[in-house]
Amino acid sequence: MVLLGVLAFVPVGVRLYSLMVRDYHYYTGLARNNQSRTTPVTADRGDILDRNMNILATNVSVENVYLDPHELKQAGEDIPAIASFLGQILEKDPVWIEEQAADRRLRYKQVGTRIEETTAARIRDYINEHEISGIHLEPSARRVYPFGTLAAQTIGFTNVSLEGSEGVEAAYDRFLAGSRGKVITTKGNNELDMPYSYENYTADRPGCDVILTLDTVVQQCLEKQMEAAIARYDVQNGAFGLVMNCKTGEILAMATLGSYDPNRYLELQDPGAQAAAEQLKQSYLALPEGSEAYKAGKAAYSEAVTAARLKQWRNRVLSDGYEPGSTFKVMTMAAALDCGAIDLDTHFYCSGAEQIPGRAQRLHCWRSAGHGAEQTPQALQNSCNIAFAHIALKLGGEKFYEYVKKFGILEKTGIDLAGESKGIFFDKSLVTDTDKWGTASLTSGSFGQTFKITPLQLVRAIASVVNGGNLLEPYIVSEILDAEGNTVLKQEPTVLRQTVSKETSDTMRTLIRSVVTEGTAKNAAVAGFSVGGKTGTSEKIDVFDENGQRVQDKIVSFVGIAPMEDPEYIVLVALDTPSRQTGIYISGGVMAAPTVGAVMADILPYLGVERTFSPEEAAGQILILEDLTGLTAADAQRQLKQLGLTAESIGTGDTVTAQIPAPGQSVPGGSQILLYLGEELQERSVTIPDFTDMNRAQAEEAAGKLGLYILPAGNPEISPQNTVISQNIPKETQVPVGTTVTLTFLDPLAKD
Repeated sequence: MVLLGVLAFVPVGVRLYSLMVRDYHYYTGLARNNQSRTTPVTADRGDILDRNMNILATNVSVENVYLDPHELKQAGEDIPAIASFLGQILEKDPVWIEEQAADRRLRYKQVGTRIEETTAARIRDYINEHEISGIHLEPSARRVYPFGTLAAQTIGFTNVSLEGSEGVEAAYDRFLAGSRGKVITTKGNNELDMPYSYENYTADRPGCDVILTLDTVVQQCLEKQMEAAIARYDVQNGAFGLVMNCKTGEILAMATLGSYDPNRYLELQDPGAQAAAEQLKQSYLALPEGSEAYKAGKAAYSEAVTAARLKQWRNRVLSDGYEPGSTFKVMTMAAALDCGAIDLDTHFYCSGAEQIPGRAQRLHCWRSAGHGAEQTPQALQNSCNIAFAHIALKLGGEKFYEYVKKFGILEKTGIDLAGESKGIFFDKSLVTDTDKWGTASLTSGSFGQTFKITPLQLVRAIASVVNGGNLLEPYIVSEILDAEGNTVLKQEPTVLRQTVSKETSDTMRTLIRSVVTEGTAKNAAVAGFSVGGKTGTSEKIDVFDENGQRVQDKIVSFVGIAPMEDPEYIVLVALDTPSRQTGIYISGGVMAAPTVGAVMADILPYLGVERTFSPEEAAGQILILEDLTGLTAADAQRQLKQLGLTAESIGTGDTVTAQIPAPGQSVPGGSQILLYLGEELQERSVTIPDFTDMNRAQAEEAAGKLGLYILPAGNPEISPQNTVISQNIPKETQVPVGTTVTLTFLDPLAKD
């Protein structure tokens, strides 16, 4: 009996050993979880700021609303009345709220997410007024973006869990998110907290603030001019552009239009996408619910919405490859000059079309009549495809590929954002083994066709051509600060390698400047600033219509640099598929060049670049009028003459009693100022006319009749074919006599 008793307790002993020794930690953990509740404490997410400490992304206090089904039942609350109130204020179905209140499988049921403080205050008043137990509010946070759509693809957004999605929010999530804290308390039956129970608190660690290289003002100027170009040229597929510091690689602005609002990132911003999605939705809702056709239609709707969202979130500047077109000629010429394949006196001849050795098809220049005899500078100024095909042949496939690699075309730029691609370039053998593959890839590649690179790769490469030959690693985040203001991370300019010699860079700056002063980019000129750049017009590869026919859609672009004496800023704007219905010739010189010129005119004074006027430009210099009242007529006229202004006196008094324009107004140099001597000024307003399509003489005549001044911008040449494409003050606006209107002139025949 003793032996049997001992044997009977052996399984019990083994089980006790298993529970108390072998699996002790496992069962202790289960017991701890059964007896305690862990409540996470959300950490404050760090802010995102621009270089001037303007807040681009921050948090606002919101609250979540929970129901406690056990507490509601124990207190005997009027559930239908509560559901009716909460349903109305939270815009939820009261029946659904009643279902949540009746479900006692969980202690807490969330019925409201991230509600505003004003709404939360109304719920608290309701709880206090009716002495309700079982409704709880928990503090939370919501991410907000004060500038809305500005730089949306660059900044990105956070999802419902405040986790970074897209852009800087995703790339620097580990710095922005911080670390959560937690509160551990004991609990009893039905998940109720035990009175006088144990509590352990672990503090959260706030996220770091991320300071960008972006400048909000520069970003606004870039997007404003891109939006104006989209409207002016009826651009069908949006636009993209960026502004970068040539010397450091800092990104001052980066834009993709059409954009979206990260405050409502799930909403479709494109009206066309909205209409298409709504049509799909109505189509499947008209079908019997649950049928196969209904399910297929619902899936098609979901796919369309997802695709539209991904498209509007996509940062095309670093994610999308495109044919750079003639903008790539800058690198081809720099490489040929750098290795000695050509010099400034090398001669070319363009007849408009030529059978290049090794090409099956004749090569046509954009100018069908040809450019005739030209030397190296004119080849770039004219953007001559035939000249560049011969430059590529002189350079040779091996050297061409070697310099392409130096310029970083075969690699990602390394920018500190996710989603970057490196484009698609030829296999090396296609450009080096011309005996086997011919010269088609080599010659087409020389003028930027039949391959794709990203806008960021292009801008970085051209920046190296003008900054002395330094290939930089672009970056968007300059510094990261913790909650105490200590620097966690600081980024500095990084030079990866030398692309061309300083001597070649100096030569290329002169040539690139001449493209604006004498070549295809005259429409990019900005009075007072030495702007250089290169136009580009390229066909989109592999685009087909609904009938399977290849569509000749184009991307027009321009890369501008200023000031050319010591390049500091480089600007790219590309317009994707301008409409042929506008009647405007589709080219980078006509459409993209004036857009970049307008961006330069906006940002260069703001960035502190000094204006230097040539004698020809002096007449268009902007001057701020001082107060001349109280001066004698002779003194006033003398002072105006020193400023390059003239005067006309009205009246016979000895001193100036009034003037037009008024003190503080801006006028172009060479303008005439009206001085009232002993007479009172009769204030008068005039209506701004529509200057569009007027040439310089017509605009000056129309302005003069109204007592207005004009400041020309854009193409500086005085020619009947140079006409106004935009004005800084809209037509029909009432302004005082003497107001200066800036008119942008464009040569509609500019090509490339």
